[in-house]
Amino acid sequence: MSSQPIPQTDIERIYPELRKLAAIHLKRRAPQASLQPTALVNETWLRLAGHPWKSRSHFMAAASTTMRNVLVDYVRARLAEKRGGEWARVSIDGGSEPEGMTFNLAQVLDVHEALERLSELDPRKARVVEMRFFGGMEFDEIADALNISLVTAKRDWQFSRAWLYDSLSS
Repeated sequence: MSSQPIPQTDIERIYPELRKLAAIHLKRRAPQASLQPTALVNETWLRLAGHPWKSRSHFMAAASTTMRNVLVDYVRARLAEKRGGEWARVSIDGGSEPEGMTFNLAQVLDVHEALERLSELDPRKARVVEMRFFGGMEFDEIADALNISLVTAKRDWQFSRAWLYDSLSS
């Protein structure tokens, strides 16, 4: 399938979906943060502007990575301003994580670094985490975007969650 710009009608459907996703991320992962959902989506949108996309899944996969980067940049800037300021609880996958798998705002950087290490070991598994955790994508969308089976996407997620839990617990 050839790459092509997203049609205006798709943009009108995707933008509200991204905004809803950003609101969920900020509520669950950084409830005391001053970053607003619209600002997160706009920054993500600006970073993605002008790129051609193969499909909606391809766009959402790229958006999940970009949203992650925007959030990490925000946390870094915030911590540079206030060392250890405003602690906020952050969770992987909104409550279905193993017991104790929650993070404060400062630990978002630890999650980012752990994902970078996982990416060195297995880039596909790291992408699954990005798409699920930061992109809010369903397993069938992830499988489609990565051109893998649904079972493989679910297994990668299960493995990655356990790996991240171990990595962040030590």
